[in-house]
Amino acid sequence: MISAESVLDMVTDLKAEDAELRSLRLVQLRPNSVPWSSVAGFSFRLGIEPAELLRLIGISERTAVRRKTEGYLKTDEADRLLRVGRVFEEATRVFGDGVRAAGWLRQNSPVLYNSPPLSLLDCDAGAQLVTDELERIEFGEFA
Repeated sequence: MISAESVLDMVTDLKAEDAELRSLRLVQLRPNSVPWSSVAGFSFRLGIEPAELLRLIGISERTAVRRKTEGYLKTDEADRLLRVGRVFEEATRVFGDGVRAAGWLRQNSPVLYNSPPLSLLDCDAGAQLVTDELERIEFGEFA
């Protein structure tokens, strides 16, 4: 099972020590809770350029300039970033490490319309397709 805390730790710099606060952070995601620096750090982990991650989470170049100045993502943008983080964490669990997971996410998949799984994470339906494929891989169910 994916831990909300580890996904949040991956894409934010929040360091709540209280276990109850840590478990509520996704529910209480507020403006100014996901710093702009998360984009660069997380794109590095995925092995992609920050601009590609920004496109994936629906942030235009103009908006990116504003967010960089403000220092934080808006709540809906942070939520989309966390969606990518949850899928990346699931892939890391299935493949055993982040490097292999990131490689799989960037590689075209015949099962996923010959597209890289990462390109499908711009919406919930695409994220579900990728998660379903990860489950099939985990359990050895190949079409």
